[in-house]
Amino acid sequence: MRKPSRSNDAIRMGLAAALLSAVALPAAALDIESAADAAETMMKLRCSLDPKEDVIAWWKGTLFQQHAEPGKAPVALMGFEGYNICRGEKLEDGTWRLLSRELTFYRDLKTGKILQTWDNPISGERNTVIDVANDPVNTVLNPPGRPQMALPWMQVGDEMMFTMNIPLAYPNPLQPEQFPRQSSGPVYAGSEHFMFFASRKDLENPAIKNAPLNLAWTRTGPWLPWMELGQRPGGLLYVAQSTKLDSFDQLPQDIKDLVHSKYPEYTRAPATWVQPNVTSWTYYKQLQDKSGDKD
Repeated sequence: MRKPSRSNDAIRMGLAAALLSAVALPAAALDIESAADAAETMMKLRCSLDPKEDVIAWWKGTLFQQHAEPGKAPVALMGFEGYNICRGEKLEDGTWRLLSRELTFYRDLKTGKILQTWDNPISGERNTVIDVANDPVNTVLNPPGRPQMALPWMQVGDEMMFTMNIPLAYPNPLQPEQFPRQSSGPVYAGSEHFMFFASRKDLENPAIKNAPLNLAWTRTGPWLPWMELGQRPGGLLYVAQSTKLDSFDQLPQDIKDLVHSKYPEYTRAPATWVQPNVTSWTYYKQLQDKSGDKD
């Protein structure tokens, strides 16, 4: 029997390689309870594993006044509604980065209309309302040099959930010496509390890059700078629910109109990574520095 020639072997090997390359191997499922897959799981939950996909997380809630005096119940001041638009990217070293920007508008509790001015029941003055326009709001999910920690999941049936509590205390960008009416004091102190809800089947399905998400969000913090309440005792409580939307078009029409006319860049996620992040306090400072008005 004649041995196959080397040329025939090479042809067969080439055909085999072509067949293998033509057949897409299935992606590996995430181990959502492991520390090794925690960052990727969080990106799939919070945004998307596809770096070309922009994802919108919409929220709607109520802003309450918290009294400093004991025995007084919180009072609803206004509604708020907005969204974060994000995309994810994975670097060569395995680091996941979330690039996003976010908008929030305040609404009148009775009419539901977006507020431009607000009759402040605490001070008795009329304030100009400043929208939340934070750009960027970026996050590194598994920063180099830190041990990765598994997400603190709880499970009921197929539903997976966990809570993330973030206590905050740092130097206030609006120091009271410069901003006596807008600053709550030398230190910004508050907290944010997120409760995530998702399907285990969705999270573990490798065909799904962007897992459906429901979210509850609570924040405690000082008076907003534009309320001009200075260091008056008391503060604010935010309570909201959130979910991912399929597209920008699902947002309320009045929000879409304002975005197109005033904030057109918020129709898409940031294209490049920049720092530092922007908060309502640093954004307010930027506006005041531009106008030269600090009193």
